[in-house]
Amino acid sequence: MRYVGFSEHYHDAALAIIDKDGKVVFASQSERYSGQKNDALIPPEMWTFVNSDDHVTFYEDMNLRQTKMGGGRTFGDKQKAFDLDCEWDLLINDSLIYDDFNTHHESHCAGAFFTRPWESQEDTVMVSVDGSGELESLTIHDHNFNKLKTIMWPQSLGQIYGMVTKSIGYKSLRDEYIVMGLAPYGEVDDILYEKLSEAYHCYETPEVISIRENIDARNEPLAESELSDICTELEKGIWRRINREGLSQENAAATVQKFFEDEVLEVMREARQYGSKLVYSGGCAQNVTANTKIRELFDEMHVTIAPSDAGNALGCAAYTWHKKTGGTHLDWSPYLGHNIDRDINPKEVARYLTENKVCGVANGRAEYGPRALGNRSLIADVRYDLQDTVNGIKRRHKFRPFAPAILSEYADEYFDGPMNEYMQFTAKAKHDYDSVTHVDGTARVQLVKPDCKSVIRQILEEYYELTGVPMILNTSLNIRNKPMVNTIEDAIEWENKYNVRVF
Repeated sequence: MRYVGFSEHYHDAALAIIDKDGKVVFASQSERYSGQKNDALIPPEMWTFVNSDDHVTFYEDMNLRQTKMGGGRTFGDKQKAFDLDCEWDLLINDSLIYDDFNTHHESHCAGAFFTRPWESQEDTVMVSVDGSGELESLTIHDHNFNKLKTIMWPQSLGQIYGMVTKSIGYKSLRDEYIVMGLAPYGEVDDILYEKLSEAYHCYETPEVISIRENIDARNEPLAESELSDICTELEKGIWRRINREGLSQENAAATVQKFFEDEVLEVMREARQYGSKLVYSGGCAQNVTANTKIRELFDEMHVTIAPSDAGNALGCAAYTWHKKTGGTHLDWSPYLGHNIDRDINPKEVARYLTENKVCGVANGRAEYGPRALGNRSLIADVRYDLQDTVNGIKRRHKFRPFAPAILSEYADEYFDGPMNEYMQFTAKAKHDYDSVTHVDGTARVQLVKPDCKSVIRQILEEYYELTGVPMILNTSLNIRNKPMVNTIEDAIEWENKYNVRVF
């Protein structure tokens, strides 16, 4: 039997498949196949990967979300309405047919826990932080998935970050990472910080707690209650401070980043009481600046490779696999998607890079998660300051930073701080290569180890042989607001359209 998990009907739909032995045989976001960024639905092509005898798990309790939260999940910008009076099998889209489901944050935690790099369990604590699950925005679980702490929507660090993202002109649930990158350019605004604190902590006051208890007693959906009205008014106050009172985008970004870091560190200090090793997931786990500070609190820390709802496809499949088989570790790599099976000569790529400065790589299985880790990458010669060039190719804001991919054995010579294979932390640069250094002197480093399953390792080795420099610039092979290249056809089209050689 295989174990299939899927997330769908909100944002970042995805599908994952695990075999009976715990090997992850496939995992990918829908957007890679549909071409629609943050696609909320799984396209028909992906359903053909599922066999009739597979055990299928959904990533959350849709019934709880519908009846308690109220309203429907969204399809991108559109609302899906359900008739709550009809039978359950009529409530759901035809694609929502499954054998089992987990809660939203159980799926997040499972995706991190069963991919952790250490063996022990008892010393491991799980934390999930995002905008909202069915009812919760944050959970702490022990190694047996017992819930130790919850924070209930609309009190939500993810939602607060999304409020500011939207208020400065970007799209929430998509562009928060842009705001994180903008933050080092600004200064913290004390007035906005207080408004963010009020918007977050008001739900802890006796008055609002009483309102929530009354809502629960009436069995009224939260989205249709006074709590929703309170949330709307608080959001208006944030919007007014940023827009009507003339706060710059940079200062707004710096403020919400500082607020988020302060609050999430409080949560993590509490989590540290329950375990010395942390597994971390939820959309907020993509905040690499905060991750770097969290890392200091724990002996070990593992962030799942796909922290957003896309990662819940793997998480819910993994939790079912664990419950059915007793398995505690998946056999996985980040390269789990569509396979482009063509010959590539690393020596030729490295030579081309030194002569032409920029090229693409689309080879092997596509990465699962938000980061290009060498198989769907746009790479550049780090010896030149190519930030504007590469941002121009990708149609991105010029302030956006780029990550270095470095041969792991040389990393400590060039950077100081936490680093891993998946670009999930920031480290201080000890070099003067500006193209991979952010304005605050940090970089989101990708360690490329000798056993890396991507051709990026061989390309780096050849590049080092030619230049004496063990790192290159590495970013995703896409343009702004479009998914990464997936198939060979995508790669050829991208090469022709943007006039960049793709190997």
